[in-house]
Amino acid sequence: MLKKALFSYIFIVGIFILLTVSCGITDTGCGPFTNYNYKITDFETSLKQVIYINPINQDVELGALEKDTLDFDELVIQMLPDTESYTAQASHKLNFSFFETAYACSPPIPSSEDKITDIQIFSNKNYSTEFSSQQNISELFDIVVQYPNRGSQRLSLNEFLATNPEAPTEIILLPNTAPSSTNSFQFTVKYFQDGLELDEYQFTSDSIVIKK
Repeated sequence: MLKKALFSYIFIVGIFILLTVSCGITDTGCGPFTNYNYKITDFETSLKQVIYINPINQDVELGALEKDTLDFDELVIQMLPDTESYTAQASHKLNFSFFETAYACSPPIPSSEDKITDIQIFSNKNYSTEFSSQQNISELFDIVVQYPNRGSQRLSLNEFLATNPEAPTEIILLPNTAPSSTNSFQFTVKYFQDGLELDEYQFTSDSIVIKK
């Protein structure tokens, strides 16, 4: 009887040790993590020049303007959001295992609760015979956006807006149509979002000559 009780005691202690060690291994590198979300508070905007476009994912490499006259497909309107981080504790669950090797889990990717509702673009002169200076020419632009730890993709601006997108950390606007005539243009961009702090933003670019 004594031997049986001693065996049971040793077995229970062994189980307890295995559970403790397994829990410690599983929890290594798995948090709890702090989830850093971001909200947009302002923008920095500028005109840039396309240096290179990746033919596979349409990712765009930009450079400073080196001339005052560009082909339409060389022009970029860049919007860099000023962001403010805030934290939300990510949920964490411990996994218990006797023999399986535990793998470190990844921290959550930062995201934004700000949702873009519209981006409108106007030119100071008639951009084409179909669009006057009073009309929104957003359908003549494509967009490339950048999010934390995600790839980028080029879409038509209207197609992008239809996805109810969250606010990115970079916005690149590119004309997809040449103007009807070579002329000097200024573009006014109106940005709207359902945001935690910022709801709308507007700016007018410097003048730039765009070739037909």
